Amino acid sequence: MKPSKPTLKAYYPGLNVFRALAVLMMILAHAARIQTNMGTLHSNPSQAGLFDWPFVAMLLIEPIISATFLFIAGFSLVLSIAKGKTQAAWQGQSWLTNLGKKMLVLYLISVIFYVADQGLQTPDFLVSSGVLAIIAVGVFLSGLLLVSPKPTVALIIALLCTLLCAYFLEQQKWNIVGLNAGAGGIVPLASMAFAGALAGLIWQRWNNNGLWILLAASSVIALLALLQSHPWIVFPRSSITQYPGNRIDTVWYSILDFVGLYQGQSATAIVRYWNHTWIFPMRVLPLLVIGLMVSLNTFKKPLANPIARYTNWLGTQALNLYILHLVLLALVEVSGLHSTAGWQTTLILIGVIALSSWLLRYVSFVPLKITLRATTKAHKN
Repeated sequence: MKPSKPTLKAYYPGLNVFRALAVLMMILAHAARIQTNMGTLHSNPSQAGLFDWPFVAMLLIEPIISATFLFIAGFSLVLSIAKGKTQAAWQGQSWLTNLGKKMLVLYLISVIFYVADQGLQTPDFLVSSGVLAIIAVGVFLSGLLLVSPKPTVALIIALLCTLLCAYFLEQQKWNIVGLNAGAGGIVPLASMAFAGALAGLIWQRWNNNGLWILLAASSVIALLALLQSHPWIVFPRSSITQYPGNRIDTVWYSILDFVGLYQGQSATAIVRYWNHTWIFPMRVLPLLVIGLMVSLNTFKKPLANPIARYTNWLGTQALNLYILHLVLLALVEVSGLHSTAGWQTTLILIGVIALSSWLLRYVSFVPLKITLRATTKAHKN
């Protein structure tokens, strides 16, 4: 019997569960950084204890986690468009405008986070502020391509161009802040959003059969990519200006320096943020397709299990949860509360997730909204 195609009004909690898993893994990786001995454990995992291992493991696979988030975001855009087209007044331009407003807010939040952490490093705070900015740019570009006359062709061209750009920069050994250097190199990570959108179009047209074909094709490419002795990540050089004092002082001095009022000392330092290599997306795509297929086919409505329902809700709030946990972890760091063991980090993590879940009933960043009454209504896709 021929499998039915996904209906435009269908609800797919498996995608929310997959998204929740990605953001929870990201939170684990970020929480690891408040543990004082994590640097030693990361470089020498054999010393990690039972409670240390979840955090060490997430740091080891962190490049895959960020790629997963972009992939899911691209896939979700296809469902968003499909849902919008069920409405008689739907217009692609209006949908793109609303998406642009949300992604602009996300981008500005990324800039604020960067300035609070590193100060006004020029031009880094505008063009390379972190993963949130990459998500904002990658998702908006994917949306722009999806409403084009030939979205499939446009996405394929964008995917190939992004990979070729990353390849060229690596071959030339060029370190360009905002592209492959700095705190948020957009190439080739943005290609994962394009790949996710392509997977969405394939699934929308051919259902699981299409994903099986995508899995087979991407597996062949991944195998060829794994046979190459090329690293998964690289560490391009970036320059930052350092100022004396604690973190608050350095941020303030950077602002004064930006407007030409700083008269103190400063020094230029070379830092190396990690970034994905051009071959990384080809190696990891089959894993993401498998995760997508398992999630879509395992978690279907109705979700009777309370844990599954809670995870589904977290998935609908993934971006807001990502932003909020960064705020809470920053408060933990500013307070001077640092853990020295995995069990302590685990307790802090549980507290952050629990407090975030409560606050998300009142606060939304994307879209930006604060309410006095608790809201539990979740977006379905």
